[in-house]
Amino acid sequence: MSKKINQKISLPKLLPNIFTTVGLCSGLTGIRFALDGNWQNAVFCILVAACFDMIDGLSARLLKAFSPFGAELDSLADTISFGVSPAIITYLWIREPLILTNQEYLLEWYWIPFLFYSACNAFRLARFNVMHLGKPMERESKSYFLGVPAPAAAGLVLMPLGLDFILSRFDISSVISSYPLFVVLWVILISLLMVSRFPTFSFRNVRFNIASNRALLVLIFVCLGVSIFMKETWIFLFSVGILYFLSIPFAFLAERKDTSC
Repeated sequence: MSKKINQKISLPKLLPNIFTTVGLCSGLTGIRFALDGNWQNAVFCILVAACFDMIDGLSARLLKAFSPFGAELDSLADTISFGVSPAIITYLWIREPLILTNQEYLLEWYWIPFLFYSACNAFRLARFNVMHLGKPMERESKSYFLGVPAPAAAGLVLMPLGLDFILSRFDISSVISSYPLFVVLWVILISLLMVSRFPTFSFRNVRFNIASNRALLVLIFVCLGVSIFMKETWIFLFSVGILYFLSIPFAFLAERKDTSC
């Protein structure tokens, strides 16, 4: 028993958990920036958390460093970084214009959808964990997720802020936050999509076989994409969010076609 407790773990095997912890800290730091009214940094922290969420999974597979502790830590970190933090950030963002327009009485009602979002995020992650503990036939397909995954849902919920950043880039006043009802309805929609059984593309089985004579062209497009991201970060990220949201009905049709074959 003491040998198991004192068993040493190599640093490479610990890397996935380190990445998960960094992502968790980044998600929580987003709340701190939101409390200071630094909305762009708050959203950026959630994006960093999403990047580390992807990295911890990749590193766990490459290093074969799977563990029950790591799986539980990852699930709890996702709940906070993509369930709690985006809800608080978006709520604080719409709170300011409501106070300025003497509509504080709406704050209590508008808090309910954000609670609903956080709860749906927890339900979605719990369902994911249970399905992966169950029988193989009950597990999600490698090509599709069941419902919108937590990191993607966080990005979609924060899209109104991204749109507001883009409008302010062109010296247009804060229009989106002035209509918090639309933001609240958007949050409810994303919450329902998370716990729905709608298939969404997982992109886990994507394989690119590029002809050698087209490799240079691909590199040029990658450089172009990185340049746009560096110059117009929010426009780029907002466009990615729109494309992902529009891909949901196509995923539904593709999954139907795959199951009928």
